[in-house]
Amino acid sequence: MTPSKKAFGQFVIAKRQAAGLTQRELADRVFITESAVSKWERGLSYPDITLVGPLAEALRVSEGELINASDDHASQQVEREARVYRRWRASLLWSTSIAYATTLVTCFIVNLSVEHTLSWYWVVVAAVALAFSLTTLPLLALPVLHRGWLVLGAGLFSLFALLAIVRLLYSDDGGWLLIAICAVMFAAVLVFGPIWFATRPLPTPVSHHRTVLALGADTVALVLLLLVIALVNGDLASFVTQSLPITAVCLVMPWVIALVIRYLPIAGLYRAGIAVAFAGVYLFAVLQPALDRLTGDHQERPVDLGRWQAEYINGNVNVLTLIGTVLIGAVLALAAALRGGQRTRELR
Repeated sequence: MTPSKKAFGQFVIAKRQAAGLTQRELADRVFITESAVSKWERGLSYPDITLVGPLAEALRVSEGELINASDDHASQQVEREARVYRRWRASLLWSTSIAYATTLVTCFIVNLSVEHTLSWYWVVVAAVALAFSLTTLPLLALPVLHRGWLVLGAGLFSLFALLAIVRLLYSDDGGWLLIAICAVMFAAVLVFGPIWFATRPLPTPVSHHRTVLALGADTVALVLLLLVIALVNGDLASFVTQSLPITAVCLVMPWVIALVIRYLPIAGLYRAGIAVAFAGVYLFAVLQPALDRLTGDHQERPVDLGRWQAEYINGNVNVLTLIGTVLIGAVLALAAALRGGQRTRELR
């Protein structure tokens, strides 16, 4: 809404005085007469539209604030926060850069002075590169579309370099290095795989199955990690007879829960109830007996809720977990039924 001439004049007076300008100085800055400024401030006229930009610049306000004759507090707050962020970003960039440079130079001098060669200094270089990738690299204004993935890649590369340098300098057995690299890659797939599949533009038939793709990638990464561990330890037989079956039995539950939640065409509370109840039943009736058989550890787990000595704890906890999950599933299903009935009555 266009302000009145009087309100506009009062706004110009306030901003002119805040800027420390006289009427003549303001007139000189926008190339008009002092009498024109006086007319604006007395509420007798508005400035020409061509003067809005120069006048706003002279009064240190935005054009929108000048036209509305009022302060735009929201924009000012955004500008203040932006300035604070820029100062914080600059201080963090400078402080970390100076700290890293000081560390590298100091360790370089000490390593050469004490050992007359560069040995453990390379460990410091890789560690500093890892820290730089995680703290400073995200703050740099790099011309890349996916800065987060660049940071992740740089961090992984620096970590692998650090592990490799430690292996070359201090270890004769290289098996642990391969296991460590595969373990880190598995963790990266587990944490960042769902994010990648969720943000990646996929073809239409495939885009509806992102959950399965992410869980499938986690499964493959886990199996490969276990395979590498078996190969490094020279025990491929136990991988086939124990590790792989145990992994398969343990993965059934997350796979079934994911498929139920993603694909079962019923209300969300029904899906949640089925998932919770299935988890309890599977843990009690399938997973624990299967693990006992695969590991050869056939433990008796007696159940007596009136006794809580050491031999009864596992059995009692398992039964209570089963009862609790089934009851929670039933409550969720009942809530879904009640909600569905209420919606049906509302539609009528």
